[in-house]
Amino acid sequence: MGDNTQVLRPTAIPGGGGDIIATDDIGGVKFQRAKIALGADGVNDGDVSASNPMPVTGTVATGGLTNAELRAAAVPVSAASLPLPSGAATAANQQTNALTDAQLRATPVPVSGTLGSGDITLDAWGIQKMSLPYSLFHGMWTFDVPRWEWLVYENGAEVATSTRITSANGACNMQTTAGISTILLESRQCPRYQPNRGHLFSTALICPLKTNNGVREWGLQTANAGVFFRLKADGKLYAVIRSINVETYEQEIDTSGVTNFDVQKGNVYDIQYQWRGLGNYKFFINLQLVHTIANLGTLTALSMSNPALPAAFRATRTTQDVQMVIGCCDISSENGNNNIDTLGSTYAEAVTTNGADKPVLVIHNPLLINGLVNTRTVHVHQASVTNTKKCVFKIWRTRDASAITGATLVAGYGGAGTFVQSDSTNMNAGAVRATAVTVANLFFLDAVSVEPAVSQTVEISIEQHAPLHLVRGDYLIITTNAVNGSSDVIVRWGEEI
Repeated sequence: MGDNTQVLRPTAIPGGGGDIIATDDIGGVKFQRAKIALGADGVNDGDVSASNPMPVTGTVATGGLTNAELRAAAVPVSAASLPLPSGAATAANQQTNALTDAQLRATPVPVSGTLGSGDITLDAWGIQKMSLPYSLFHGMWTFDVPRWEWLVYENGAEVATSTRITSANGACNMQTTAGISTILLESRQCPRYQPNRGHLFSTALICPLKTNNGVREWGLQTANAGVFFRLKADGKLYAVIRSINVETYEQEIDTSGVTNFDVQKGNVYDIQYQWRGLGNYKFFINLQLVHTIANLGTLTALSMSNPALPAAFRATRTTQDVQMVIGCCDISSENGNNNIDTLGSTYAEAVTTNGADKPVLVIHNPLLINGLVNTRTVHVHQASVTNTKKCVFKIWRTRDASAITGATLVAGYGGAGTFVQSDSTNMNAGAVRATAVTVANLFFLDAVSVEPAVSQTVEISIEQHAPLHLVRGDYLIITTNAVNGSSDVIVRWGEEI
């Protein structure tokens, strides 16, 4: 039934006709529609319209609510009633099965930006670092300066211990005096540079009173070669390269770009180099690149004569004491691995001895090779020993040549094959066997008991965990307490070439 209703006039019946009354048909029932008119009793002020609105009395606020009014009462919000954007996940449309390998590989996930923090996020060849460097050597000074990890020098002479290089509160403290004007802390090991990999030196230290009249250095160096930081009495840092006993490069490092840098406070320092004989060197402070030595395409000789160098910290007094406080130290090969040694061995046979701690074999890694610092490390692996009598063999090491009596040491088998020396006449007819040792000046390593004519093999090193390093200047000595016995000894070792 349609809207609106016609009201018939009586005079119009039966012909029909009449006025149409506005109504709304809802479910067969007519609801009358009406307009609202304005005006007091007996007055017509017109119908309500956009141009003649319904009058409203009262106060209408025209300004916004104040902060206090907005915070006066919390407005309850139901998360369940909030509308979700199109395609949003709901309990009804969650994917419960895992994506297949094909689905995961269908579209590559784009990756942009820089990985890591600071400027040292690339290896020495500009490739994004995706794995940790392989640590070849590290140093810490929690309780002491470990004698068999570090060499200590005062005024150019090696000493067993020094009151000027000590452990204090977990750090290594180095400070010169008027009487001991030069001190040097040098790692015993000289980790090999691994070709086609970056080489990285890292440390953390403090240099109090930066303008005291003296020089402080830290990095990798010997008297023959090196790459290191240098702090002079002008309070400025320098990058230094040494090759074949000559400093070929020294240039001031611009530290103005390092936020809040103060060399007198604790900072971390890194030196990264490609080498390959001719590669670039980069110096970092607080992981920020501060200096580059760009060698590629510029050199006519090797940039540094020997890249396998010890970690070294040197302080030299000129007219005032200088100090260094070192946190720790590390030498790493970027994406490197454990070195592969060149196999070697030394033997002595039918050595007759009589009495306690008589030397059977002495092995020596020389301090110098052809006049240059010997940076090759020998890793001693095992010894096989036998005697015609029941006895005990002892294994020792020392750096004190005066602790060995009567020996003439000669390199290699017949003088060839290696620079490692021994007193064995079986290895070289020019050698002379040691006749005695001063046990008080030796450092005990191990002992093995043998039955008559029964060979015993003792593992001297525990690879990766407790290797025995025979470095420049070290001696390895094997003694026995046999009474009128004849000994045979074989020592097997590997040399870093």
